[in-house]
Amino acid sequence: MEHTDILALWKSQNEKLDEAISINKKLLKENLVHKAKSALSGFKAVRWAGIIFGILWCAAVGFVLIVSWQYTNWFFKSAFIIHIAVSLIAVGLYIYHLVLLNNFDNSKTVVSAQRELVELKFSNLKTLGILWLQLPVFSIWFMTNEWMRNSPGTFWFIQVPIVLIELFIGIWLYRNLNYRSHQKKWFKWFIGKGEFSKIDKANSFLLEIDELDKK
Repeated sequence: MEHTDILALWKSQNEKLDEAISINKKLLKENLVHKAKSALSGFKAVRWAGIIFGILWCAAVGFVLIVSWQYTNWFFKSAFIIHIAVSLIAVGLYIYHLVLLNNFDNSKTVVSAQRELVELKFSNLKTLGILWLQLPVFSIWFMTNEWMRNSPGTFWFIQVPIVLIELFIGIWLYRNLNYRSHQKKWFKWFIGKGEFSKIDKANSFLLEIDELDKK
């Protein structure tokens, strides 16, 4: 009888221990999920600010373009149209980022949450690449036909090469800001900063959760 009581007590203690471990594991996972979401807490605010400012900025630039249309040359018009188009694309991508962040917050599994983070990282790279494409715009808008006629030397041998260099830089960054460059030192340095570091930090917490689930 005593032997049976000891076995029952041992079984009861094991059940209590398993229950305590399960509760601690659950609490730890909840804490890690909270940390992962907190790592991206500022991301939404930045995106909302970017969307609001972007819309207002495009409206203001569009207004200037319309009012000055009959008084400006094709350099000015082209620069402003390209700038507005790129800015609107960026606003659209910022909205998409908010959708990804919302999906991340409501993810039911670690795998789905990680998928949203990967897409967010790649989309963020794509957004930056698109924004860099408009780099020549900032050197084009003040160019004039009069400058071309009256001072061809400075126009063709100084200003035009500057625009071409900026165009090359913009296209190069657009083509190289993607995962194909992930082994390059400059790329690792670049994505180790700012918003990318927040995404990586959130993903590190998800990896910890994944490890807990495997135990």
